[in-house]
Amino acid sequence: MDGVSGSDGNTGLSPDKAFATIQKAVTISTGGDVIYINPKAYTMGTGFARYTEDVDITNTCTGSGVTEGNAGISIIGVTPLGVASDFMGPRWKHATTHCLHTKAAATHVENIGFFCEGATYGVQFQSDGATYTMSGGQGSSLYNCAIKGEGGVFANSSDSLQIVNCQFQAKYDGNVCGMIITLDGTNVARRPVVRGCHFLGGNGTAMDAAPIIWTGGVENGLIADNYFDTGTTVQINIATASTGLITRNFFAETALSTTFIVQNGMYCVANWDVTGIAEDA
Repeated sequence: MDGVSGSDGNTGLSPDKAFATIQKAVTISTGGDVIYINPKAYTMGTGFARYTEDVDITNTCTGSGVTEGNAGISIIGVTPLGVASDFMGPRWKHATTHCLHTKAAATHVENIGFFCEGATYGVQFQSDGATYTMSGGQGSSLYNCAIKGEGGVFANSSDSLQIVNCQFQAKYDGNVCGMIITLDGTNVARRPVVRGCHFLGGNGTAMDAAPIIWTGGVENGLIADNYFDTGTTVQINIATASTGLITRNFFAETALSTTFIVQNGMYCVANWDVTGIAEDA
């Protein structure tokens, strides 16, 4: 799709027939389709213009044992960068409440800069527990994305959700931006992964809360190889008794206080401060 030269009257099946809006591309897609998003026009000093949309990937399933027709949709930004950026490549801002809300399983998002200052959430992966009428947190993934503002990334329940190589930046006033998992229904959040991400304050202002907050029981979670430069006292908060591993995370702190990581049953191994001293618990 192409927000400059595309049209929602096109077929969307080739670059010269691209759609103009993300929602049109999502609405026309079914399970397994891949949507490529071109950057908008570039302006010196401000970068690429933003797509401004609240986009929803709906679900087709109605319960356990029913086929989900929208599972496996991918949304990929076209950019030469292999790392997250909120300046280069496709940029996406919420219109009202959110940038992207998915209720369909195995949604994959890659190479996009999300602007969600003032949003309810930036990207929401929504599941509803044991009723299985929504499964956005099941097998979904967010790779190489930059998320700026308090909207952050939110998951209602999850199974094998992966957040990899992303950048989370607080709102300019420090309002937290991060990755939150909570639970809907009776399901446990299973095997979530946050790996290789960078968490930082907003324009030099420290975050006002932990950027990783998991509420409700998590089974076999992994928080590894992340970088924290947030300035907040609690940086990883596992709020409910959970299992899993917190390891090889690096903190821009002179000493790792026991308050920086609230592990609540997860194992902590070799997490580092700026002195090069590892902390285990």
